[in-house]
Amino acid sequence: MRRNATLALRGDELPPALSAALDGSEAGAVYAVHVRKLSVEDAAEFLDMKAKVREGLAAIEAGDLYDEEAAFVEIERLIAARTTE
Repeated sequence: MRRNATLALRGDELPPALSAALDGSEAGAVYAVHVRKLSVEDAAEFLDMKAKVREGLAAIEAGDLYDEEAAFVEIERLIAARTTE
C-alpha cells in the first residue's frame, strides 16, 4: 500500500470536506490534492490543533474575546508554562 498520492480533481469532483476547506471551488478549476498517511503522533497533534481552532472560532462568534492587554498576559503565561515543562 502506498503512503501518499497526488490526484487532480475538478472542483465539482471534490469531496464535501475538501470543498468546505477551500470555502467552495472555482467553476471549471482543477485542483491538485495531495494525500498522505499520518503517523499516530502527527494525527493526534493535527486533530488537537483542529479542535482548538474550532473552539477559538466558536468563542469569537460568541463574543468571548480578550482585550489586547489580557491577551498579552495570557500569551506570556502560556510561554512561561512551556519553558518550565
